[in-house]
Amino acid sequence: MKNFFLQTLLRALAPFAPAHPSQNQRRFLIVTTTALGDTLWATPAIESLRKSFPTSFIGAAVSPIGQDIFLNNPHIDRCYVVTNPLLPHFFKLQKALYRERFDTVLVFHASQRLMLPLCSLVGASQIVGTAGINKGLDTYLTNPLPLCKEHEIARRLHIVEHIGAKTHAQTLSFFLAPEEKIVLNRSRKQIALHPGSKDPFKRWPLKNFASLGRALQAKLDCDLWITGSSEEEFLIQSLLQEIPGAQRINAPQGLRPFTAFLSEMDLIISNDTGSFHLACALDVPAIGLYAPTDPLLCGPYKARRAVTIKKPPSCTPCIKRKCQSPFCLLQIGSCEILEAALKWLM
Repeated sequence: MKNFFLQTLLRALAPFAPAHPSQNQRRFLIVTTTALGDTLWATPAIESLRKSFPTSFIGAAVSPIGQDIFLNNPHIDRCYVVTNPLLPHFFKLQKALYRERFDTVLVFHASQRLMLPLCSLVGASQIVGTAGINKGLDTYLTNPLPLCKEHEIARRLHIVEHIGAKTHAQTLSFFLAPEEKIVLNRSRKQIALHPGSKDPFKRWPLKNFASLGRALQAKLDCDLWITGSSEEEFLIQSLLQEIPGAQRINAPQGLRPFTAFLSEMDLIISNDTGSFHLACALDVPAIGLYAPTDPLLCGPYKARRAVTIKKPPSCTPCIKRKCQSPFCLLQIGSCEILEAALKWLM
């Protein structure tokens, strides 16, 4: 019913958004209106697009966190923030995007149902994306690409390759300005433990994180930091109580101060969540913990200093977000993580 309503509305609006005539300069709109990890996965494709079409204009429709991720990114000319919910701002954003005269829209990942209808109204002659992941709205793609079992970074690279770009980058990137950087005590190892994740079914048990933290303190002269979002405060406080001497970040709130802090770490140990992918983008040594999710699809991709500890899902099929007790992660022992950590740190 939702899709029927959208299609009816778009048929009524279509005459008011004619396609732009061809232009000398290519003008691309990247759609990546998702969370931290998904947005970071766009950076190799965006860099490849820029290096393939160096004189083009590249805009990006992003979530508010995406705007923070792409700040200072030299491969993007302008960001357009997509708020949630989109509906109250739909026509204002459509008008702004139409004025930019984009000829090609590249849909990497759109978390909101209205994004594809919006893309159809910006006047672009091509809307390129992957079929089968658009909530039944594939009809808005002029160039639907087949859905394959591949890493999300590779999927995005294939989208830009479809319109003639060459792959110039395969690793994540994040650009901190010099004034954003901080300096911690370099005489001691700096280690971050990230016990949270947006989806609880991806969380390694707190007792395991606590055991690992105490073992790291016993083996190394280190500062141990517990990281997490404001929504994960109870996880942070639990570990601070269980690991004597562990600390939390004393820095301004926000993604970029958090990123500057992570850039100073000697090692980050994290669940499968945005902080792990952020470590990959910073080229900081990182260990990611995987069981219900597959690192071949959403783990580190060509990352030089990131490894995963992977165990098979316990349930077939995995019920993912419906899971209240991810006991598959119990297959990962703290001793196994400690051994992997010491290889980086000693």
